[in-house]
Amino acid sequence: MSLTCPYCRTGFEEHDEIVACPDCATQHHADCLRENGGCTVFGCSQAPVEEPKISISDHDLVPVADRQSSQNAPSFFGLSGGAPIQTVGAIETSTVPPPPRIPGTSPPPPTGVIHSNHVPVMTYPTFGGYAAAPPEIHSQTPRKSRVSFVLLAVFLGAFGGHNFYAGYVKRAVIQLCITLFSCFFGAVISWIWAIVEACMVDSDSDGIAFI
Repeated sequence: MSLTCPYCRTGFEEHDEIVACPDCATQHHADCLRENGGCTVFGCSQAPVEEPKISISDHDLVPVADRQSSQNAPSFFGLSGGAPIQTVGAIETSTVPPPPRIPGTSPPPPTGVIHSNHVPVMTYPTFGGYAAAPPEIHSQTPRKSRVSFVLLAVFLGAFGGHNFYAGYVKRAVIQLCITLFSCFFGAVISWIWAIVEACMVDSDSDGIAFI
């Protein structure tokens, strides 16, 4: 005799109504046996019959409206057969007919072509609400005079005057420092350097040739 009910897992009392299974003789509370609908022992012939399991396919999960729209949707690329393609919502297309042509007038332009007499305007990106400056375009017109460059090299070459004029600031600063830091003893070196540049350099720092 078991001491507990296998259904409610509580012990039997003297005043409890105890009922034994006619097949396996397992004792239960009468209320537990009726509530379970039979014996609680697995494999017993008096156990309640299991309810059939419900199987749901992917087709059942799609709403009815979507299934109807997918069935009515036309086939694409001429392919047919096989599993139907499920679509979410119907595909709606509309065609706007062209306006009627008035006799004696030119035909309307084809769809997608825009005719305009306006000259296209180049726009530039904005940063923080301010329009960016257009890209700098270097002109090929000579801006410096070779005569001025040579005269500055001859008279002020020791101080880098010709290089300042042509835009070679780094060279000009080096020549000026050689002359000043040597207490003008190195001016000869800077001047010879300037004469060589006057004979060889033919363009400014931007690469534009002298006049």
